[in-house]
Amino acid sequence: MNKQEYENWKDFAERMAKTCFKMRRNPMWRDILANVEFFFDCLDEEDIQCIENWDHSNPYPIGSKYYSRTYKTSCWHCNGNKKPDCKYNCEDGRIYDYAKPMCVGDMCSEHSESWNPYYWSGLSDDQHEKRQEQFCGPVTCCIRAGLDMAVAPSGGVLGFTAGDIRRMYPEGVPDWITGGVDHRWSYWMEDKMNGTFAEMPESAGLVL
Repeated sequence: MNKQEYENWKDFAERMAKTCFKMRRNPMWRDILANVEFFFDCLDEEDIQCIENWDHSNPYPIGSKYYSRTYKTSCWHCNGNKKPDCKYNCEDGRIYDYAKPMCVGDMCSEHSESWNPYYWSGLSDDQHEKRQEQFCGPVTCCIRAGLDMAVAPSGGVLGFTAGDIRRMYPEGVPDWITGGVDHRWSYWMEDKMNGTFAEMPESAGLVL
């Protein structure tokens, strides 16, 4: 992830918290926004450059203060002595792991303890799951949708419309979201229509 992608991600996530959860009461949009902002405050610059998508982070590059190589296993093909025809990209006859930050999905899971005020309340599994969705779901939606739009798509975030995105960007939805004036989207409508973002009705459901 580069600096511009990070700025786009953060901006999208914070705008979604401010705009799309205005009617939410428990938690209120201000609480959702505060948790989104805290998530970004906790990100290390060294981690940001390694984020690839929701489910994957790359190893820290050489030169990073977190760069480290850990022994994994001998290459079964080379057996400790690197062979020129090795197809497993081993090093000196061994395959190594490299340190990398958690993926964003796991980062959000780590934060759920602070996002969910009932996390340690001794609830049943079913009640705990409901509280997780209530308090962590909106925060995760903002973070994941922003990452998917600004950096790389994953499984997608559902439940938002073209109208929601326009309200998030009253000054005009940027091209990095719309794909540009000629980019055609497929979106969920009963009549299976598709078109440019400008052609979409307010109610058009999107996969962010």
